[in-house]
Amino acid sequence: MKLKLSRFHYALVALALLAFAPSDAWAQALMDGGAANAIGAEMEAGAAGRAANAAPANNQQQPQQPAAGEGGGAEAAPAGEQAAQPAKNANAPQMTDSNGLVRSRRPGEQDKWGDEHAMYRDPRAFVSWWKLLLVLFTFIFWVRTCDWVNRASQIHNLGYARWNAIVAFTGFAGLLLVLAIPLFMATMPLYALLVLGPFIAFTIAHNRAVGEHQRVFTADWWRYTLAGIANKFGGKFDVEKRADYEKGAQVDLFALGAPDERADQANLMTSRQSPGYVLVKDLIADMSDRRSDRVMFDYGSDSVAVRHYIDGVWSQGEPRDRESGDVMLAVMKQLANLNVKERAKKQSGKFAAKYNGASYMCPIVSQGVKTGERVMLTLRGAAVQQMKTYADLGMRSKLAEQWAEALVLPEGLLLIAAMPEGGLTTLTDVSLMETDRLMRDVISVEPKQAHEHEIENVEQFFYDPSIGETPGTHLQKLIRKYPDVYIVRDFVDAETAKGYIDQALDDNLVITTTRAKEVSEAILRVLQKKAPRKEFARALKAVLNTRLIRLLCPTCKVGYEATPEFLKKLGIPPGKVQTLYRPPNAEEASKPCKKCGGVGYFGRTGLFELLMVDDQVREAIVKEPKVEVIRKAARAAGMRTLQEEGVLLIAKGTTSLQELQRILKQ
Repeated sequence: MKLKLSRFHYALVALALLAFAPSDAWAQALMDGGAANAIGAEMEAGAAGRAANAAPANNQQQPQQPAAGEGGGAEAAPAGEQAAQPAKNANAPQMTDSNGLVRSRRPGEQDKWGDEHAMYRDPRAFVSWWKLLLVLFTFIFWVRTCDWVNRASQIHNLGYARWNAIVAFTGFAGLLLVLAIPLFMATMPLYALLVLGPFIAFTIAHNRAVGEHQRVFTADWWRYTLAGIANKFGGKFDVEKRADYEKGAQVDLFALGAPDERADQANLMTSRQSPGYVLVKDLIADMSDRRSDRVMFDYGSDSVAVRHYIDGVWSQGEPRDRESGDVMLAVMKQLANLNVKERAKKQSGKFAAKYNGASYMCPIVSQGVKTGERVMLTLRGAAVQQMKTYADLGMRSKLAEQWAEALVLPEGLLLIAAMPEGGLTTLTDVSLMETDRLMRDVISVEPKQAHEHEIENVEQFFYDPSIGETPGTHLQKLIRKYPDVYIVRDFVDAETAKGYIDQALDDNLVITTTRAKEVSEAILRVLQKKAPRKEFARALKAVLNTRLIRLLCPTCKVGYEATPEFLKKLGIPPGKVQTLYRPPNAEEASKPCKKCGGVGYFGRTGLFELLMVDDQVREAIVKEPKVEVIRKAARAAGMRTLQEEGVLLIAKGTTSLQELQRILKQ
């Protein structure tokens, strides 16, 4: 989840600078300044009184100054009076603050500039460190509270905008109070109340909205937190007991399919109360570890049969008892917002999961059958390696060069074929990524409801099959865009086929796909769409077909010596290869291989057959469009078959003869 940061976070740095400033010092200065002004006024009043008393004496006649010899004793009197004056001034009132520090200057005393009315400046420091630290601690606590409230309110849908405003405003207001009003003993408790009040209120709201295991500042929470801190410093304390749904594999499940997010959250909370929740977590982890694309459950009267689809092959899994299978299915249906009690009608939905840093989408389909119920769970997500180049697909470099040359043709029709779930979409996407999309304008025409993922520099144009539209419906509009390349995933009808074949004959390159076992069958599939035979034969430039084959596990594969006769039968020249490989049998494998899980194969690669269409192939398409005839013409044109490509992998020790035979029988 991407957290939304409120604007007040940007002001926290500025507020921190205020908090680190000696706030108590300048607050005290405000108070002392007022006191100094009062003392100054008092001192000015005293000076005015003394001046008034001295005025009558000045009006009297001054006596004649005696001679130096006569008035020696007379001069002593003024001297004595002047000596007594400081003693009198010493008794003048002084202003002291609450800490007993002198805050005013005695009358008659002067500062270094000769000003006896200047405010007294004590040389000692006036920062109260315990007050400053108390304000700073409260400020940091408020900042941490703002961060926690912002994150938790978004995660648990508690109204992050409202709570952020409450916590930010109250804390900021309290900070202004303690800085602006010089009454620390009154404002500091108010500041603490303004910070702690919203914090306590949000904690109560948070704990009411989440499960018991997610509540904070409870006895269990404190025990878990303190034990964790102690363990970091060498302690050996048992941490808090996890909730039941937190046990099992480290998988996070997410409910989907409900009308709104609140309903999804309710489905998730309900699912967590069931013991089947942990079983679903373990199932997702097991599928990911096994590289299982999907798993099928057949519910019988007493047990549940399990089968995994790994690398294109169904394999038996360990059966489950009916009781655990039922609670597990109930949780999956709850997460997908399906009817848990419905066991007969067909239902479909999906939920999501996250495991080992990878996110998965988990479509689920359930259907009642005679023996009970059949359930199919599919795992789609980041566990599948993304293919980006021909080498990733397993295509030989020479064949890749030929196909790349076909993709840069200025005009013509290119046909890509594969069996259902045989890598057709991946092969098409990689072909587009490997071709030039910068110097040529490429448009992909796709159905609105089931379009493919976006490819850079490929414009997507959508049609809506639900209202009767086809790829050919908007062809005239697309023509006015003057594209260089059209991509049409399927010629759905004769009109579409004819329209785009005409474009292939009119200075445009058209790429289309179909489902087929081999090249010759792919050509006939297009003709079955009522495509004009002659125009199709003229436009067709190349056909690429692929078949996925499993790779032997490099850890547990077993080598064996092949006889020269056997190698000759495979078409391998004598002396080129002495050892072939196969998966281990039950006697040879003392325990299941950790890499492949005892299957003997790990991963898949592609076999490819590429037909560069020549006049002989075009003649076969027009005159006698049959599989055998087109196959013979393709062989004459130099096409290597899937079997020949597979033998090369056998000779390299990449796959086995049994695996090649299996895929050729499909």
